[in-house]
Amino acid sequence: MNQGPQMNPYAPPTHPMQGGGGPPGSPEEAVRRGMCPQCGSTNVHQPSFTWWGGVLGPKLFDHWVCRSCGFGYNGSTGLSNRGKIIAYFVILNALVLAVVIAINVR
Repeated sequence: MNQGPQMNPYAPPTHPMQGGGGPPGSPEEAVRRGMCPQCGSTNVHQPSFTWWGGVLGPKLFDHWVCRSCGFGYNGSTGLSNRGKIIAYFVILNALVLAVVIAINVR
């Protein structure tokens, strides 16, 4: 009994996946179109709180995150915020440490 061609469940998809279709030409173009600059998904959001910046950090850097691939980027340029996040985290912790030391010296 022939049931027609069999589908291979392990084969890669032959059609564009939902919310994507691949990244557009440039990060700026992706941001203008409301897409993730890395994967092209439209499932992006601006978090109101992050572990690295609390409530202020995401607003300060216009931080957006793709729910499909997890890429965090600047909502103005489409580039990664990784360097800014590291600098923000280091400087903020250095200031807190300086305040704690200043309080304990007295």
